[in-house]
Amino acid sequence: MDPKTPSDSFTEMTELVLPQHTNAIGTAFGGVIMSWIDICCSIAAMRHCGRVSVTARVDALEFRAPIKVGDVVRLTARLNAAFTSSMEIGVLVEREDARTGERTLCANARATFVNIGEDGRPCPVPPLLAETEEDQRLAAEATERRSERRSA
Repeated sequence: MDPKTPSDSFTEMTELVLPQHTNAIGTAFGGVIMSWIDICCSIAAMRHCGRVSVTARVDALEFRAPIKVGDVVRLTARLNAAFTSSMEIGVLVEREDARTGERTLCANARATFVNIGEDGRPCPVPPLLAETEEDQRLAAEATERRSERRSA
């Protein structure tokens, strides 16, 4: 398999927060945001592997600022690392001020996806080719987290 870069799988989604996405105080339900995160990461994983991948874990999900009805939400996902049959994907969730274009970080997370073959079992993923020092740093941190989980 030919290596792919983080930019090959970069994914950007835009959502508009509507009343059905919000709770009684007019802010987005965490579960709605988590669903959007899962979809954005899934697309990034599919772009990297060229096939369906499934969520294995979501960790480090942190809500930082409220998202309100009427807000435009931008989600971006990129591969941090590729392993044998799994990938770690980082995602940022920002709200965008329609008047100024200013963005505020509202949530961030990391997710692990597993590449699934036609037989329904995990299958190999293409290697990730780091293009920048930031790519190398993110891959090294992801590898360390994976090692820590496996030894626990």
